[in-house]
Formats: sequence, C-alpha cells, structure tokens
Amino acid sequence: MYTRTSDLSTESLRECPAPGKLSSMRRQPPFHTLVHTEGLARLLFAGLFLSLFLLFDGYILILLSRSIGIYLLLAITASTGLIGVVVVLSSHRARARELKKRVAEGVYPAVEIRRLLALLAAGACLIVPGFATDAMGILLLVPPVGSLVGWGLESLFRPSLRELYEYLRMDH
Repeated sequence: MYTRTSDLSTESLRECPAPGKLSSMRRQPPFHTLVHTEGLARLLFAGLFLSLFLLFDGYILILLSRSIGIYLLLAITASTGLIGVVVVLSSHRARARELKKRVAEGVYPAVEIRRLLALLAAGACLIVPGFATDAMGILLLVPPVGSLVGWGLESLFRPSLRELYEYLRMDH
C-alpha cells in the first residue's frame, strides 16, 4: 500500500505498512510485562524476594542492635552508606571515562556498560541500611560477581542502553 507525499518541488512515494504489520514494527512499551501473566508473575516474585531479603536484613539489624547497642549499630550503618557513596562516585568517574572513550571510538561499550551497571547496583546496595545489603554491595564490587550481575542487568535493559549508546554517539 502506498501513500503519496509531496515536498516543495518533488513528489515521492513512501511505503506504508499494512495495518496488521504496523503492530509488529512498534517497540514494546516499558511496562509491557504488566499485561502478560508470565511477566507479572516474574515481577511479583522479584518483589516477594526483595521484601523477604529486606525483612531478613532488618532481622539481622535487630539482633545486632541487642548485641552491640543501637548507637554503634547506627554509626556502622551510616558509615557503610557513606563509604559506599564515596567508592561508587570515585569509581564511576573512571568507568564513565572508559565508556565515553569507547563510544568516541565508535564501538558499542558492552563491557564498560556492564561494569557501570554492576557499580550502580553495588552503590544502591551499600546505601540501603543493613548488613546483608552491604555484604551484597561489597560482593558486587568483586569483578567476577559484578560482571555476572552487570551482564544480567545489561540484558534486561538492552533496548534502553542501545538508545543511550546512539545518543552518546551523536554527542561526540
């Protein structure tokens, strides 16, 4: 099916997809998983896992507060959050520089993106109060674990990261 479009001086033919093909050409919206049972089930189980993990972390905090006292526990928790912010910010600068260098070379920076995503996940875990989340954040800073988690996050956000790459390429 063709439609006629006209410019100021020339006329051209532009192919328009048939109505049935239009839906296959569209990109899925961000919350597409909410309308499918499998996606919704995965989302709910992820939320359940997260809430159970945070409850476990809270239980550890309660037990430790009884042993070492609430003030020392609060000081340790606040200091791990502060250390996490400092470590993530200092590492982020170097990772962002590497990423921009690869983009300037015209290469998709998959490794750098994975490292950056793992670093951001580690920072989020270190900022959230609790010893289990701090342990997870420190574990994410270990390169093999961080690259595995970065790979998972990169595959989860791949379309958005491709758009980010194209945007950064245009910026150079």
